[in-house]
Amino acid sequence: MNHSSLSGFIRSAVLFLACTAFTLTGCAQTPSDTPSEDPARDTESSNSPDISDPAETVLYSSCLETADSFQDIYEQAFQSGSLDSLETQEEIVSLLGEEGYCVSDADNQINMENSEKLEDFLSAAGAGEEADATVLLVMEGGSVIYYDLQTQGGSISVQRCTLYWDGGSPKAGYYEAFTAEKWCYTESGYFFFDQYRMPGYDGPPGEIGIRVKPLDSDCREYNRKYVMPVGYNRNNVLISDWSESDGFGSLNFYDLYDLMYRMKYGTEAPYPYAYTGAEYEIPASEFDSVLQSYLNISTDTIRSRAVYYPESDTYQYRPRGLEDAEYPYSPYPEVTAYETRPDGTLKLTVQAVQTTNLTDQAVISELVVRPLPDGSFQYVSNHVTGTTEGISGTWFTPRLTEEEWNYRYR
Repeated sequence: MNHSSLSGFIRSAVLFLACTAFTLTGCAQTPSDTPSEDPARDTESSNSPDISDPAETVLYSSCLETADSFQDIYEQAFQSGSLDSLETQEEIVSLLGEEGYCVSDADNQINMENSEKLEDFLSAAGAGEEADATVLLVMEGGSVIYYDLQTQGGSISVQRCTLYWDGGSPKAGYYEAFTAEKWCYTESGYFFFDQYRMPGYDGPPGEIGIRVKPLDSDCREYNRKYVMPVGYNRNNVLISDWSESDGFGSLNFYDLYDLMYRMKYGTEAPYPYAYTGAEYEIPASEFDSVLQSYLNISTDTIRSRAVYYPESDTYQYRPRGLEDAEYPYSPYPEVTAYETRPDGTLKLTVQAVQTTNLTDQAVISELVVRPLPDGSFQYVSNHVTGTTEGISGTWFTPRLTEEEWNYRYR
């Protein structure tokens, strides 16, 4: 799941809320389940200087106050071109945490500061008591989503706006107010929300998840280095059983080429899709080199699993297209535990967080990687240890087979 532009963080701001429950470990409907009875759901975002709603005025004022705390960080990062870096977000989160705010980042890559404030709020919500909380989510570009949460009788009411920067000056806008359609707090420490969407709504989904409980720093480092580059988009590496000892199971070597080319060179493979179907011949040395950068695999094995032309020493390559594109809101991975094994490999417990289904365990697997002395690494195996019925792997679309490709494009 990137917010490098104003439209990006508006989209991120729209993706929040959630799941009323009478316990803290399950999701349930709010006491009122009739959309038309909640006028807050019809509230439009506003960035107008002429504000008639006192609550909106108060929220904008509170939101702008946060900018005073980290404006120096923003200006220095702007000058150095590091506004979108994780390090800058970490610096802003840390400073706002020192100011007493309950704060994390919008992509759940940084441990929450003052998380006990949100945990106390969720405990009160689960008990049907009255409580309130303020939560800040820092985004790329120095933007911040500002949430004011209130709970009574198990229902959660939300006010939200966004702090952004315009010409070096902080601005507040995009106000929304609504009652959470659903909410839940999971055993793994995720707070999920589901904002109501009218039937036929074709914008981004209304769900978002906020990690409240911290993750071990090594887990986060291993996730960024080994797991996030693979992820769950357009491949089945983390949702199927495979091993280097069994020839990598059912993994599609063209999907592996796509993701490993991106890992190796930092850009997409230079073989674009065409509406009528595209077919290329990739030099064997290039194709083999990409896969062998991250797998302990022989050339013979690669040639047995891809279409190889010996006369030209190339591989056939057909990029994914409209017919085998995937659901746009795939999960993202988190490493929640790890083990260093006697042979020097790392076994990582990986959980798929899928906010659109309000779950942090869409799939659980054990991924084994082999760190190498030169700082590189190889993927060794994956074993699925847990799935969620009706959810696990539903986002994955297999690449077209030879027969399917020929049927559609020839």
